[in-house]
Order: sequence, then structure tokens, then C-alpha cells
Amino acid sequence: MDCGKLRVNAGMSRRDFAKAGAELFFVTAAGRVVGAGAPSNRVRLAIMGCHEKGRGRSVMNTMMKTPGVEIAWVCDVDSRARDFATKMVEDATGFRPKKEKDIRKVLEDANLDGIVCETPDHWHACAAFMAMNAGKAVYVEKPCCFCPAEGEKLIAEWKRTGMVFQMGNQRRASKTYRAALEWAKDGLPLGEFKYARAWYDAVRPPNGIGKAVPVPDWLDWDLWQGPAPRTEFHDNYVHYKWHWFRRWGTAESGNNAPHFLDAARWALGVKFPKRVLSGGGLCFPHPDDEYEWPDTFNMTFEYPGDKVIVWEGTSHSRLNKYMGYRSAAVVYGSAGSLLFAPDDTVTAFTSEGEVIRKWEASGKTATGSLTDPTQGIDPMHAAKFVDCVRARDQRTNSPADEAVMSSFMPVVGNIAQLTGESIRLDPDSGRLLTKAGEPHWAREYEKGWAF
Repeated sequence: MDCGKLRVNAGMSRRDFAKAGAELFFVTAAGRVVGAGAPSNRVRLAIMGCHEKGRGRSVMNTMMKTPGVEIAWVCDVDSRARDFATKMVEDATGFRPKKEKDIRKVLEDANLDGIVCETPDHWHACAAFMAMNAGKAVYVEKPCCFCPAEGEKLIAEWKRTGMVFQMGNQRRASKTYRAALEWAKDGLPLGEFKYARAWYDAVRPPNGIGKAVPVPDWLDWDLWQGPAPRTEFHDNYVHYKWHWFRRWGTAESGNNAPHFLDAARWALGVKFPKRVLSGGGLCFPHPDDEYEWPDTFNMTFEYPGDKVIVWEGTSHSRLNKYMGYRSAAVVYGSAGSLLFAPDDTVTAFTSEGEVIRKWEASGKTATGSLTDPTQGIDPMHAAKFVDCVRARDQRTNSPADEAVMSSFMPVVGNIAQLTGESIRLDPDSGRLLTKAGEPHWAREYEKGWAF
């Protein structure tokens, strides 16, 4: 497109207007193209993991609508996903992205600014590390590390390269959450926050008993496994059910706890926990099912200053709603509490339970969703990332150091569950202080994939 010749006229259709990007830039009297959508300011991204029914579709749609963004590549090991994503981008923008199954080839594009990683958990840190090493910005889903050692590597590479990094804990972009916390810290009307409770209650369908079958022709199974040790393909691994297998997933704790554990940690103003404990088990198993993680968790995170965060998660037995929500976080001070809800509302209570104040996103409507961002949080989070990429500014909503602190909570909690031990950390650095967690601190990689 020749931007210098672009002219906006009243007869342009809305779709043509969006395709042209006319709302994103304008031409000055001197003929200079300026604005977020100008060629010099455009941010070229690759979407890694873009299945039609996955989280990638939602994030890709959000990124496409972010001013000045060009989806230059779609990358997925599933050929059906590549075809779907290519058509989705072209239909919405008029631009046909390149498609590729191997992110390593995508990263060879010198004109690419960054990647958006929406893959299974075992790929998160590996893809983020490779991208930063290649000089690209990274937007990666939670948890950003599969094990604590990967989190340490991500922080080191982030500092070494100076690359922009943001994790997908979208509530860091919430104006209501931020406003409530600023109010709570101004004069401490609720007292100092010392204790927080976060939870997630669901009923997951059974995984079934898998059997070895030929790999579908649409799937590159070797590349899907990526950094994980190789195993044969079973018919109950792909897609989504990988969450409950330890080779690729981080259980409900890694899947959903980071949303509100992060909000609780944010409110308490703490870094790494000094001690982590976890109780639970496969309390409500489906008959004839493969489920390698507990379906019921109760994790405790202790911090300096006698601050404590507790997370309860159930995957197979939906409990009664707590404070009216299936998933949320509440933080307690000596004079009251703050309830962070999934519908982008925050409510302040006295210690007797009376409502003091409530923050709500303007024009919001309840979605009934447990964890998905609502009412503009996802677009705001994406926009912050894009702005930081454009400005080469590492101060995103969730930079690597902050993202790793929140990701350490569920992955170290998983270690406590696997070992049955109390795991002690240095609360400033996150360094392991006890031998109990050493066997699970790092992970095993397929030969040639360690980073």
C-alpha cells in the first residue's frame, strides 16, 4: 500500500477503512506520514499457537484490533490452525500473513518485532527465550515458566538482551483493580494487607483412557512436543487435555491460579514466598480416567512480615460459590478487605462485612466467565505491550521479573505437592534454600532443546 497516496473519503466502507488503516495514521501538509499506523511505527507480530478453539484465537483477534499492529506470521504445528488463522487475519484486515509451523524459522525474519506465545505450557519459556535471544519482543501466556529454573533463565535473558516482555496476566491492565489498590494504600483505610485467599472451582470433563494411535496428518507431533522428552502419540493428548499430563501441563494451579494469585501478590506488595506448602490429591476422579495431577489443591505461600496467600483449586468437584464467585481473590487488612472479582469489579468491605465502596468498569456487562478478561482488559493489556514494543520500553504491565514472581507461586506449589515437603526460598531472589525441591527445580529436555 502506498501510504503517501492514501486518501480518506466519505464513501469508504468500514471494512476498507480498517484495511487501509486510515484511523491509525494521517498525512501532514508536508506529506509526512505520522501516527501509530505509519510504516515506521507499525509493529509486526507473529502469533504462535492459533487454534480456532484455543486462547490463541482470542488474543490474535485482540492484537489485530490494536492500532498499528500487523499480524505478519501465524505459526502453529496444526496445519488446520494455520489455515484458519491465515483466513481470519486476511478476512479482517485484507492482509495475508505468512504461515509456518516452526517458530525458529519465523524468528529468522529480520523485520519481525515480536511474538505472541499461546502454546501449551511446556513451550512458554522456551519460545520466550528463543525470541529474546533473536532480538524479538515477547508476549507469553501464564505461567511464563514450566519450572523455577526456567524462570531464572528468563529473567537473566531479559536483562541481558533488554527485550520487551509481558506475561498474559491481563488484570494488571485493569483500571478498577489499580484504582482500588491505590485507594487502599492511600492512608491504609483497610489497614495493611496481611492475608489473601484466592480460588478457582470447576468441573473438568474426563480425559478418558488414551490409546496409541497414528499421528493425524494435520499435526507435527515432534514439533508439538518441542522441548519436552519424546513419547508416542495418544488420542487424549491434543488439544487442551495436555494440561493434566505432567510432561506438558502445570495442572489447574498453573492453568488458572496465576490470574488471582497475581492479584493477591500485587495487593500484598510481596516478591517471592519464603515458604510454600501444598496439600491435596485426586479427590474426585472420573471413572476410567487419566489425570496425572491432583484435582484438588490447597496451596499456602508465606512471605516476610507475616503475610500469607492461600489458593484453593478444584477441577472435578465444583464447590459452593465463595463470596458469590467461582474464581476470585480477597485480601484482608485489620480494618477490612478488598474482593477482586473476575467481572472486573472490586468491592471494599469493613471488617464486619459491610460494603464501603465498589469499583466497576464503565459500561460493563457480566460474562459469567471464571477467568477470561472482560470489558476491555484484554485490549488494554495488548495495547500496553504494543506501545512498549514501539517505544522499546521494558516497563510493560508484567515484565519478566514480575511475571516470574507470580509464575513461581503455582510451579513451586506443584513442587511442594509432588514432594510432600515444605519448600523454602530466598524471598528476595527466589533462590531455593532447601534440598527438598531440587529434583523438580529444573526439567528434563529433549536432546538439543535445552536453553
